[in-house]
Amino acid sequence: MTETDTKIINHAITRFLARREHSYAELLEKLLKKGFDENKCEQQLRQFKEKNIQSNSRFVESFVRNAYMNGKGPQFIRQSMYQHQINEQDANEFISSEEFDWYESATRVREKRFGSDMPIDFTAKQKQMRFLQYRGFEQAHINHAFE
Repeated sequence: MTETDTKIINHAITRFLARREHSYAELLEKLLKKGFDENKCEQQLRQFKEKNIQSNSRFVESFVRNAYMNGKGPQFIRQSMYQHQINEQDANEFISSEEFDWYESATRVREKRFGSDMPIDFTAKQKQMRFLQYRGFEQAHINHAFE
């Protein structure tokens, strides 16, 4: 690998990470889309990872926190983590931390979208439940939002 290639790849990685945390797989995909050689990219990404500049655990923490604040549920987050090739156990560990109240979040999301009044007919309730399911909430969280 020439020094110029290394500098260009390092600069690209640095620019991506300056904006927000990225998963290893996401960075590799972005670099490959730019036309860089896969082996060269992996070599540079390993160096960033070894120096703790790129961290999948920081990515998980940031992603979960942002998804929670945007009204997404744990199922949505798990699916996203799978797409980012993040270990399911690592994702679940952070999702289940006491920092996040998914029951309260489901209630908040339902009320923001449909108001605080409970639906009076079955069809309206099903519509709201489907909405929460689409947002990635589990059935227990959805049921709690209607109590």
